[in-house]
Amino acid sequence: MKYRIRDIENFVATSSCRTIVEASTKLEISQPALSESLKRLETDAGSILFYRSRTGIELTASGRVFLGKAQNLLRTLTDLDFPDSDRALFAGRSVTIGCHTTVAQYTIPKALRHIRTVAPDYRVELRHDLSRNIQLEIQRGTIDVGIVINPTSNPDLVIQKLATDTVSVWQGKGTVDKKTVIANTELFQTQSIFKKWKNKPGKVIQTDSLELICSMVNENLGLGVIPSRAVSASGFKLKPVADLPTHSDEICLVYRPEFGKNPAEKLVIEGIKRSLNF
Repeated sequence: MKYRIRDIENFVATSSCRTIVEASTKLEISQPALSESLKRLETDAGSILFYRSRTGIELTASGRVFLGKAQNLLRTLTDLDFPDSDRALFAGRSVTIGCHTTVAQYTIPKALRHIRTVAPDYRVELRHDLSRNIQLEIQRGTIDVGIVINPTSNPDLVIQKLATDTVSVWQGKGTVDKKTVIANTELFQTQSIFKKWKNKPGKVIQTDSLELICSMVNENLGLGVIPSRAVSASGFKLKPVADLPTHSDEICLVYRPEFGKNPAEKLVIEGIKRSLNF
């Protein structure tokens, strides 16, 4: 066979990186060696797999198709191995989990605790971004499985609703500055609440950190637009403001249909579900 397994492994690892330098560091090989490996694979495949520019690398359309096939091949090769024990499920393979940083706070520790109990050899990589970007990377094949808030329906993905959350307006216990609202105004949940909020405060402090919003609200610097689960994860004793608009969220498990076929991947799915008591 013309393909070299190591070249395919290097390609799959590089696909989740933004630059060759980042990928070579991750793989612990030199940049020239990695570049040679990728060029050799492109020659074998007869197609350009990466766009290369001064700002970094990105998969081409052919690269995305090849990535899915490469991942399936490596999973099959992993299944051929006989683990040293019944508890060696991952056999050196890593699973990439994606979710927003706030979602990670109340899911990932619980999920990994369960995974570690069953498979001490577990290996995972964590990727954090907005939910819409996590879903896009799952579609592209650069993330294996994700916890996504309000995913967009897609026939090429498995989407399972695990839990719900409510985005509300919160306040601290002391004297609150009700003329100020603290929120991530780029989130559609915030935009939805703002549209329905009569006599909304004129002063808005914008931040994309839900953790910081919780902290500022706890200091009575203003009202905060925050998901309930983020408030619980913060540990602050905040309370929702009555009679103000809210927004309901769906927390979903998202992955490609080819994921979840081997014991390690099934265990990751189980761990994520357990983290939300599903």
